[in-house]
Amino acid sequence: MSWSGLLRCTAMEENGRTVISDCYYEGALKLTRPIYLHPSQPTIYLIHVGGGYVDGDRYKTEIMLQERAHLIATTQSATKIYKIVKMPVQQYTSFYLDDQSVLEFFPDPVIAYEKAQFYQETTVYMKESSTFIYGDIITPGWSESGELFRYDWIRSKLKIYYEGNLMLFDHLYLEPSKGITGILQMEGYTHFGSLFVISPFITKHILQKFEWMATRFPASAHLGWSTPMMPGLIVRVLAHETHVIETIFQMIHQFIREECFQEEPIFLRKY
Repeated sequence: MSWSGLLRCTAMEENGRTVISDCYYEGALKLTRPIYLHPSQPTIYLIHVGGGYVDGDRYKTEIMLQERAHLIATTQSATKIYKIVKMPVQQYTSFYLDDQSVLEFFPDPVIAYEKAQFYQETTVYMKESSTFIYGDIITPGWSESGELFRYDWIRSKLKIYYEGNLMLFDHLYLEPSKGITGILQMEGYTHFGSLFVISPFITKHILQKFEWMATRFPASAHLGWSTPMMPGLIVRVLAHETHVIETIFQMIHQFIREECFQEEPIFLRKY
């Protein structure tokens, strides 16, 4: 099976420091050399060299964290989905988290332009002692008419296997032609964000602190949160601007790093 871009990466802990032990990429996907924004936790930037996703593109990314590895990952720029003529764009991402490993993944937003069709599937295989932190943002792109929500559809699936069992299956499906602005859909907002934190460090005490912190989020956003079947936190955000969701995600990310890992915040954005 051919891919428009393929990327595989393995991180391992070595003498108290996480290093990239193996890396392979081909096609339109590339990976930067790790940057140590934290002395022992590398940050990697996933790069798409084509400038955007077009008709029939298929991408696959696999990131593996060995025992006690701690990796921070983001993208170099937004995922831009352009007009589709025949086949939708497909993106498959798999994460494998071994015991006591930590992955913090905050890609730039997905921007769907007029006539875009995008299928995204993210699968996580993790241990009870590992931590998975993931933020995803979807925004409508420019259209010739100036109208919003001119893309055909977006389908995004997240599956989390916890100690071998499927414990979380999240399915987001947006199809503007069937109504997207009303109740139980976007409800007048234009941008959508989801943040998932699955970690043994998310205790009742941490959730109580988070509830208090949530009162400081920007008033222009509409936000809700819940807890999954395993220790963790799920946050949904509706807003009118990307930076509002990014600000909320940054606040939550900082809170998790400080409360769960006693680590200083890091700033991932490139602008």
